[in-house]
Amino acid sequence: MNRFNGTQKLLVVLCLWWAPQAMADTTGGSDVKDSGSDGRTFPIWGDEARARGYSIPLPFGVNLSYMNMRQNVDVDSITFSGLKLGSHPIPSDMFNIDVAKTRERSQTENLRLDMWVFPFLNVYGLLGYTKGSSVSNVSVDADPSRYTGLDRVIASSVHSLNRSGDLKDIDFTLDFQGRTIGTGFTLAGGYGNWFTLVDTNYTRTDFDILDGSISAVTVSPRVGYRFTLPGVAGPSHLSLWVGSMYQDVQQEFKGKLSDLHMPAELQPLISTVNQDDDGRFDVKQHLNSPWNMLIGAQYEITQNFNVLSEIGFNDRNSFFLAGEYRF
Repeated sequence: MNRFNGTQKLLVVLCLWWAPQAMADTTGGSDVKDSGSDGRTFPIWGDEARARGYSIPLPFGVNLSYMNMRQNVDVDSITFSGLKLGSHPIPSDMFNIDVAKTRERSQTENLRLDMWVFPFLNVYGLLGYTKGSSVSNVSVDADPSRYTGLDRVIASSVHSLNRSGDLKDIDFTLDFQGRTIGTGFTLAGGYGNWFTLVDTNYTRTDFDILDGSISAVTVSPRVGYRFTLPGVAGPSHLSLWVGSMYQDVQQEFKGKLSDLHMPAELQPLISTVNQDDDGRFDVKQHLNSPWNMLIGAQYEITQNFNVLSEIGFNDRNSFFLAGEYRF
C-alpha cells in the first residue's frame, strides 16, 4: 500500500532543469555573446557580465522534459479506520499490516518556463503530469488476545487466514497519476570553464487516490566543466557535471479505501468490512534515502536550442531528458 511515496518523489525530480552555461565561461571577450545586449531588461547586469568576459544564455526559456524514476520506500505504519461489520465498528488498530519491501516507479512529463533575472539567478515555474505504480510485499494479521466479543471473532478469522498463508506475502500493486505545479530557482557561478549550480524547487501534486496534495522540496547542487566545440551556427558548448539530489517529501498519505485497487487476496476481507464505503487508510513512510548521486550533460546545438540528459543512481535511480528553446 506504500505506493504513494515514490509518486511525490518523482514529482520532485521532474522539476529539475537549469542552464549550466550561465556564468560558466570567462573567455576574456573572445567568446562573448551579444544576444542580450540589444536593450533587453533581463538579465539585470547582463551587459556588465558580458563586458567581464562571461558567456550567459538568452534570458527566457521554454523546455519539455521526461523523467523516469525508481526508488525504495520504507513504510512506518498503515492503519485503517471507518470499517464496520454490519453496524459494529471495527477498531482502527485491529489489522496489523506489515510491509516487507516497496519499490516505486514513475514517469513524469514536465513543461517549464524560466527567466534569468540576474546572470547568477534563474527563476522558473512548471506544470507536470505523473503516472506510475508501486509494488509492495504485505502481510495482514490480527491479535485475538487483545479483544473480546465480536472483535475477538473478527481478529481470530484474520489471524487464521494469516496462519494459513492466505494473507501473507501479498504483492500489492498500486497505480497512480496526478498533476503537479511548482516553482523554483537556480543559483549559478563559475570560474574559467568550471561552473557550479544549486537548484531548489517546491512542488505540489494532486494524486487521484489521495486526499489533498502532496508537497515536496528538492535541493540539487552540481559542479561541472564547460567545453567549447564547433557548432552548426558558430561555437557551441558541451557541459558535463556531477552532483547530488536531496528530497524532502511529505510522508503521510490519507484517502478512501474504495479508491485503492485491492489485490485479490485482500478484496473479500475489505469488501466485508467496508460495505458502507466509509473505510479510510492512513500511511506513514519515509524515503529509503533522501540523497542520490547525479551525472549529466548538456549540449548547446545553437544559441536558441539545447538538449540535456541526467542519470541518478545509488538508492534512487533516475533518467532525465529535456529539450529547451531560449529567446
